Amino acid sequence: MEYFRKVTDLETGNVYKISIGEHRTFTETAAHFEVARSSLIKVLLELGVCQKEYDAVIREYRHRLHPDAAKKGLGYRLMGPKGPFDVLSPTAIEWIGEELQDLLKSTSISPETRHALSKLQLFDTQYRERMNLEGRVRWLFYHFPDLNRTEVAKALCVSRTIVQRYIKIQQDQLRRAHQAKAQALS
Repeated sequence: MEYFRKVTDLETGNVYKISIGEHRTFTETAAHFEVARSSLIKVLLELGVCQKEYDAVIREYRHRLHPDAAKKGLGYRLMGPKGPFDVLSPTAIEWIGEELQDLLKSTSISPETRHALSKLQLFDTQYRERMNLEGRVRWLFYHFPDLNRTEVAKALCVSRTIVQRYIKIQQDQLRRAHQAKAQALS
C-alpha cells in the first residue's frame, strides 16, 4: 500500500500530500520474497528489525517492528481498527532482500543440497521466467531425487509439508504418465 505524508506550506497554507513509497506488512513482504512468514520473522528478529511484544488485549505475544527501526525509517508502527500492525518501508524491504539471500546461503545444509540449489539457481537464471515455488521444488526433486526434504524446505524457507505435497503431486503425475504409456504400448 502506498503511504503519503501531509505537509503544510506555512506561507500559503496549502496542504500537500507527498508519497513516501510503497510499504508492505510482514505478510505481504514474505509473499513478495516467496518465503513463509515465520521464516521472514526469524530473519527480521536476527537483523533486529522486529521484536516480540506482549499484547495485553489479546493476551498473546506479537512480533512488532522495533521502535529503533521505526526511528531509522525502516517502517511504521500503526494502530488499525482491528489492532496494531506494522509496515516495512521500501528501503527496509530492499535491505531485507539482500540479507535474506545471505542468510539462506549460510544455513547449515549439506554440500549435496547446496550443489543442487546452485544448479537450480543457474537453471532459473537461464530460464525466461522465474519459476514459482512449486516449479523449483519439482525441478529439484526431478533432477536430484535423493535430496533431504527437510533441508530443501529450510533452504527455500517453506515448511516440509509444502515440499512433501509438491513431491507427492509430481510422483502421482509421473506414475499416471508411465501407466498411460504402458497401456498405449500394450
